[in-house]
Amino acid sequence: MVQLAPHGAASPPAAASAGLEASIGLITLNSRYIHLALSLRCLRNAAREAGFRNVWLAEYTIHAPLWKLAAEVSARRPAVLGFSVYIWNREPTLALIERLKQQDPSLVIVVGGPEVSFETVRPPFVDVVIAGEGEEKWAEFLRGWAKGERPDDATLTRWATQGNSEPPLVAPPYLPEDQTPEAALHTRLVYLETSRGCPYSCSFCLSALEERVRFYPDASVRQTLTSLMAAGARRIKFLDRTFNLNRKRMREWITWLMGFPGMQFHFEVVADLLDEETLALLDTVPPGMFQFEVGIQSTAPATQTRIARRQGTRLFPVIQRLIRAGRVHLHLDLIWGLPGETLREIRQGFEEVMALRPHELQLGFLKFLPGAPIRKDIIPYEYRYESRPPYEVISHRELPSAELLFLKRFAEVFDLYHNSGHFRFTMERLMAVMGAWELFTALAGHFEARALLVPAHSMEVLAKELLAWAQGTEVVKTLSPEELEDLVRLDFCYHHRVRRLPGFLSGPRLPEPPEARLRRKGDPSCIVLPFRHRLTLAEGRARLEPVSTPIWYALIYPEDGEGYFFRPRLEPLA
Repeated sequence: MVQLAPHGAASPPAAASAGLEASIGLITLNSRYIHLALSLRCLRNAAREAGFRNVWLAEYTIHAPLWKLAAEVSARRPAVLGFSVYIWNREPTLALIERLKQQDPSLVIVVGGPEVSFETVRPPFVDVVIAGEGEEKWAEFLRGWAKGERPDDATLTRWATQGNSEPPLVAPPYLPEDQTPEAALHTRLVYLETSRGCPYSCSFCLSALEERVRFYPDASVRQTLTSLMAAGARRIKFLDRTFNLNRKRMREWITWLMGFPGMQFHFEVVADLLDEETLALLDTVPPGMFQFEVGIQSTAPATQTRIARRQGTRLFPVIQRLIRAGRVHLHLDLIWGLPGETLREIRQGFEEVMALRPHELQLGFLKFLPGAPIRKDIIPYEYRYESRPPYEVISHRELPSAELLFLKRFAEVFDLYHNSGHFRFTMERLMAVMGAWELFTALAGHFEARALLVPAHSMEVLAKELLAWAQGTEVVKTLSPEELEDLVRLDFCYHHRVRRLPGFLSGPRLPEPPEARLRRKGDPSCIVLPFRHRLTLAEGRARLEPVSTPIWYALIYPEDGEGYFFRPRLEPLA
């Protein structure tokens, strides 16, 4: 195979003398260190199955200086480099490719991933584009390159065309070299798939282009998972688009996974498909072991029709049941900026979903991903959107940019105070007084007025701003300053481990009783605090009853928590 010039003109043939021993690298820039790239491991294994012995991986983050990455990659003297390109790493990846190619024009650069799969023009300094599932095309490319063959235009076009195949018969994605102590799997989020494809056709999603769902053999995936857990992995995220597509298979998997205490497993599920037998099983799972991500996206029937979203009548009742059971952590999704949806409809959908009290609600904004069917709606709905990643909506015919900016501020504050989980009791009490939409609208206004949206904030700052806002509004007419302070104090030390409280949350200044010192001596990890209310915790809420004499409470933190839940024990001192 020959190397192609940056703008498509043929360059001299690349030397293939190294053949199967050539240095071949697979590289990606992850958004955070904790992530592991499943795609690179599948491609590495496909290359090794094809006979190439010197295939290596390099994972970095988008924050690393490019010259350092280029220096480290070049030191391995690669002949071919493959890059996995996504919405979060497109620009730094293309910049790294340019630097590497300028340093060594003989390098052959191959790119794949959703951010290059729909290009009409090959990106600069890139020789080959592989679209869609890449294992077979990548192996085909390498075999031809090793023979010094030049791909014709038809082959290049086929490689760059989206398409599905059967799950490739390659080695399990994670090999022993991925499971060494140096890999520190106990600190990482490990991705795994048991199937590929999606049965749905939601227009905003690239999965709408996939033709059908194909399953890997369960025995093979379980063997891989067992070895990962033995190597220290504690958090597994399954990438299947609908893990519960087959109900019986879902139950078998849940039953099997329950045999690994201390693990955390994340799935994307369609709640409508969770039948009574499956729900009964989920009533028995260890609390916090499983997290389900449920895409609601919109509650407006007309919007669902416009985006080809199918949503059954069982959706909300099933979610309610799971939340009441308190065993599975529920992560729900809404998308704002969908075709034709007004601010009034967005508010209504938010209020309907928040009435369920999900543990987490992701408020996403529509993105016009290259290749996604939603792009056909750009002109009819008069969309304006970012032309560069993340291609996010700016406005549409029924949603002016000013309203969209309001929603962005709203979502930012909602993440800080609700999705973080750090202020759950205070938020719950405030929502009971003024409603969820009004609450986060007011907090967003407070942050905007005080220019607090841009900088990152510590827990201490967030707690101080919450108290400052609440004590300066009409809320104090319903909640006393003492109740607000006790709620924020309880939140601050309940939802994450603390050894001390900031001065403004220290509570009533009282001499510490001997019981407090004894409790702390017996368990140095606990924290003992006075409250001006009797505290009762139930179903994610805190009930506070005023008392004439402050009560001292000990918060005893669990050793490892409960997976996706963190629930200390709250005990009044005798």
